[in-house]
Amino acid sequence: MELYPINLKVAGRLCTIIGGGRVASRKARALIDCGARLRVIAPELSPEFAELSGDCDFRERDYRPGDLEGSFLVIAATDDEQTNRAVEAEARKLDLPLNVVDRPEQCNFFVPSSVRRGDLLLTVGTGGQLPALSKRLRKELQEQFPEQWGEALELLGEARRRVIAGIEDEQSKRECLTELAALDLVTVLADGGREAAQAEIDRCISRY
Repeated sequence: MELYPINLKVAGRLCTIIGGGRVASRKARALIDCGARLRVIAPELSPEFAELSGDCDFRERDYRPGDLEGSFLVIAATDDEQTNRAVEAEARKLDLPLNVVDRPEQCNFFVPSSVRRGDLLLTVGTGGQLPALSKRLRKELQEQFPEQWGEALELLGEARRRVIAGIEDEQSKRECLTELAALDLVTVLADGGREAAQAEIDRCISRY
């Protein structure tokens, strides 16, 4: 089955996690980092949950039908197959996006391994076939894309706005943006810092 890739804006949206173990805490951290409101339902929470800050509603009890009401998306991260099946049934009834950890056949969305460099987001997934491979490839991406990529993208975003506002000819605008995208700003940032990278961008734009 082909999967349709999508990045969701979850800021301010209610996301529900059923389960309180270490895997559930990692899922919770990722959602909170993206600004989600979080509901976590589990009879016991792992110590990792104590480190979480943000808009969290912790309910230390077993899952009950009706707990998914109002959710934007749902993650089931329990070791109890009966609970996971009950969560799946309610999520499908409410037509909610559902991820059941390590049960690809019960999911209607998968969470890819990801690397963030500022606003640059790189993801890799295996369609639930082999998550360990996704983790391996994520580590390779971390090595290939150093932290400077985040700053480079920030500078290029500012440059794009300058080009759109300052260059009237559409062909010249496209060519300038293409040339900006080809700049090796990561190396320039590593060797000479932000000032050198900005000078490189200015030289590019000045040719148009």
